[in-house]
Amino acid sequence: MDNRAEYTPKGIAFAPSYECPGGCLHCNIPFDRIDAKAELDAGSAARALREAKAMGLHSFQFVGGEPTLRGDFMVEVVAEGRRLSMKPHRPPTNCATAARPEYLRALFARLKQAGFTAGFRVSCDEFHGRVPPESVAAFIVNAADYFDLTRFAIGCCDKNEERSRGRLERVARAMSEMGLESRVGAAKMETARGDIKLGFWAPTRPTWKPLPDSEFVFREVNAGAGASEAPGRGSPAPITRFGCLGPLGVGYVWIDPDGNARACCGNANLFSDKLIIGNIHAEPLAAIVERASHDPVISLLAEGGPVALAAETGLTGLLEKKYTHRCELCAAALNA
Repeated sequence: MDNRAEYTPKGIAFAPSYECPGGCLHCNIPFDRIDAKAELDAGSAARALREAKAMGLHSFQFVGGEPTLRGDFMVEVVAEGRRLSMKPHRPPTNCATAARPEYLRALFARLKQAGFTAGFRVSCDEFHGRVPPESVAAFIVNAADYFDLTRFAIGCCDKNEERSRGRLERVARAMSEMGLESRVGAAKMETARGDIKLGFWAPTRPTWKPLPDSEFVFREVNAGAGASEAPGRGSPAPITRFGCLGPLGVGYVWIDPDGNARACCGNANLFSDKLIIGNIHAEPLAAIVERASHDPVISLLAEGGPVALAAETGLTGLLEKKYTHRCELCAAALNA
């Protein structure tokens, strides 16, 4: 295989830990095979952030696990990012920390003081059974005292949109009862402190716990060069060639709690160690990315994504199957 496209991360993502009280069945974190207690120290993350900036990367994000469990980490990294004029993206949260209101409000105050204005990506769907809608409401109501709610988003990862809207109605009622008048609109949670964007989508495989096919939407693969991802009439968009790790992609280099750097931030990136490209405790980030840019597998993903990887490594049988997302095809190809 030729090295025809160069690995081009757009930013850096930090997983301070994979600890999470949610335990959602549809989660793309394989909790049964990782160390959920491992923690990335903020000093190493801040150093990697400086190295990323020197490489020309200008944005970062927090992933997990539940990032708000590591408040000190978030505050220190946000402060360093602000010093470097780097943009933080909205971190995900299942709002479980709303059960600790004093901790949560102190974290919000510290984040605001550190210059954090990005908002949060709030998860709210039936799979978050351990985190009730009232916790989501409390998280948002408390956040309204510190941040602009129009920068927030609420995502419902459930094929059944009606089921998700029922849960959102519970959130809106609870928010109103807590003093923040709210209602669920067609595309936004409308509140007295600003509207919050809503998003609905189906879960994607691989998940750490098995779910029935009925919970997913499956897509065909169109391996032809220049194929369009426009959906057909009444059918979901096909999976086509797309250089997810290349110059036109949207990938971030992902840092695990143990310092391992993964080339991808996609939905299946923790299901194959073939995406591990180095460790920030052992070498500079620039050296890690430079070596990855010459890796033939990473280059195929940079050029044409999982479709190219399967097609050009002799795994054409995989292209005859249907998948919930291109990342599921990637995991299948990497682990074949």
